[in-house]
Amino acid sequence: GDGSRSGRRDPHRRHHRPGTPRCRRWKRGVRRNHLGRSRGGVSTKIHAVTTTEGKPLHVTLTQGHRHEAIKAKELVAHAKGKACIGDSGYSSAEIIAAIRAKGMKAVIAPNPTHEGRPRLDRKLYALRYMIECSFHGLKRCRAVATRYEKTATNYLAIVHVALDQIAGQAPEM
Repeated sequence: GDGSRSGRRDPHRRHHRPGTPRCRRWKRGVRRNHLGRSRGGVSTKIHAVTTTEGKPLHVTLTQGHRHEAIKAKELVAHAKGKACIGDSGYSSAEIIAAIRAKGMKAVIAPNPTHEGRPRLDRKLYALRYMIECSFHGLKRCRAVATRYEKTATNYLAIVHVALDQIAGQAPEM
């Protein structure tokens, strides 16, 4: 009755029960491995900077429930070329200013809810089709689509291998 268990004299209840690893307040792996919860289950978003032929320059991951714009600064930092073509999820004033500060033309479909939408260069935006084709190829790759890998580093490696394989099969334009 003196509070000792296995020779220790510590009456606090938390010292005798298993806790989270390394004394953290959250369980290991949920945030660090980019596992996001949504109504559809656990998911991960893949963000990529590619050439207009669909060859990857930089790939990164986020949790499935996080917004695209969270990784925008990192993606813009790795972008090369005369123009940066993006989805409407990246159509904020900050992101467009960062692209222009890098000396590139921002070709991003405006969000329909924004006021005063700028005109879109349709010829450049049509090149986004090749990038969409590479992501469609990723969805056909079973290891990427189902995410059997637990850790983000292993999953990102599989995404890199799949993107390289898809880019190698792409026809030259």
